[in-house]
Amino acid sequence: MFFLLHYTPAIIIVTLFVLSAGCVTSVQPSPAEISFTGMTVDLQNTAEREAFLSDVDKMAEKDLKDWNVPGIAVAIVQDGKVVFTKGYGVKKAGSPDPVRANTVFQIGSTSKAFTAALAAMEVDSGRMKWSDPVIMYVPNFQMKDPWVTKEFTITDSLAQRSGLPDHWGTELGGLGYSRDEMIHALRYVEPISSFRSTYLYQNIPFVVVAAAVEKTSGKSWEDNIKERIFVPLGMTSASTGYDAFIASPDRVSLHWLDLKEDGPYGPVVADSSPYMIFTTLMGPVGGINANVKDMANWAIFQLGDGMYNDTRLINRESLDYMHTPRTPLIDTMNNTKDYYCQGWFYKEINGSPSFIWHNGETYGNHAMILLVPSEKLGIVVLSNTVGASLPDMLASKLYDRYFGREDSPEITGAAASYRQSVNFTASDFALPEPLNASTPFPLSAYTGTFRNDVYGNATVALNDGNLTVTFGKILTTYSLTHFDGNDFFASCPEYHKAYYDGVTFETGPESSIQKIILPIMVRPGISPTFVRV
Repeated sequence: MFFLLHYTPAIIIVTLFVLSAGCVTSVQPSPAEISFTGMTVDLQNTAEREAFLSDVDKMAEKDLKDWNVPGIAVAIVQDGKVVFTKGYGVKKAGSPDPVRANTVFQIGSTSKAFTAALAAMEVDSGRMKWSDPVIMYVPNFQMKDPWVTKEFTITDSLAQRSGLPDHWGTELGGLGYSRDEMIHALRYVEPISSFRSTYLYQNIPFVVVAAAVEKTSGKSWEDNIKERIFVPLGMTSASTGYDAFIASPDRVSLHWLDLKEDGPYGPVVADSSPYMIFTTLMGPVGGINANVKDMANWAIFQLGDGMYNDTRLINRESLDYMHTPRTPLIDTMNNTKDYYCQGWFYKEINGSPSFIWHNGETYGNHAMILLVPSEKLGIVVLSNTVGASLPDMLASKLYDRYFGREDSPEITGAAASYRQSVNFTASDFALPEPLNASTPFPLSAYTGTFRNDVYGNATVALNDGNLTVTFGKILTTYSLTHFDGNDFFASCPEYHKAYYDGVTFETGPESSIQKIILPIMVRPGISPTFVRV
């Protein structure tokens, strides 16, 4: 089989807490002006508060430059009060318009906790139980194993223990598939671990929970979020979906990594890409938009035992349930212990307070929220570029600064490691040329319609003497360039100028082309098989 290349620059991510920052080749010391005392900051003490917030400012300014991200916004809350909110950089690369605390971002998968909160509200109402099988409310739900279908509960849907392949189906929203189609597609997926045994990050099960909430509440997920969370928390900038984001009068642009018009590689504005519909279709997973002030209100609520402004929105028991560890992230844990809860991660660190957190990434923004319940401390960092995990790293550094801890080498070296990993030029994306390439079949032999149970049809056609492949609900066309035998390269400049990946055709018993293995550009690393119709 063809060795597939994955030059997909929109999704180069350094994952904090779950994995290390990768091959750190340059470890930077903590800024000399920031001191680590081994003691917790007392924000009630004026001098300590001013010194801490001064360091926050310095860290944010430095990280913005080090990570080459156009703009970020930061919020810190403690004891039910907003301590700090500020924007840095610009809303759009190359534009002077500054990010402010009122500027709206997409918050990505930190939206999962909002969906979990709606489930908690339904539990509090008596219309739902955490242990209810989801099929009670979502008849379209079906897993590959009939027993798992019957046993799969609301808790299972929110605890990342489905047994499905990591991030399975995440690309469906970007390709235009509806939520019902996403849920229907689950029945075709072969699990890679036994049910409830292993942490594997998922998105579609949260869509299932949203459908259950819609059934029990009689209202759409969007109406539930607005009426039961945004309004009572005073989240006046908050909205759901791509259209509402674009309509926000004060918002950042969406940036992904690609070759710029003038040649260098870096953040490119992608506001008008058709794949941005992802946040509408995957709303319960990652479709919320908000500014950092509103996210500060959300953090205060999460740290407030289910109360906000003396009004109870969620019972204390249900809030605790959402924050309780369910699924270990790895089998062996040493200095830290990591779990998934219900729309939240949970981390224990030897000698420091435990915290809950979640990051999130759309096709154009990245977000991080970190909460320390024992200190009633919350940190929110939002950024307007996909791929760069600046929000994760900055939130971690602010946690370390608050508790007088030295940053780990992985954190201090993350920016340098990231910049090295995306240090590309146009020549890095030139198509390789094989040695002694085998001749392909006549190009007409590859044409036709091929089908996959999840993605539907892919049509291979001859256009002006070259092969193209068209697939997806949002029609996406690859241009194919021959490489060797039945192996081709696919490019898609409408997605990214720098994108290309490998496509393989396979023959059947009579040496005719019967299958095509097709990479999905909006999700690197997967290449489903389509069979000739």
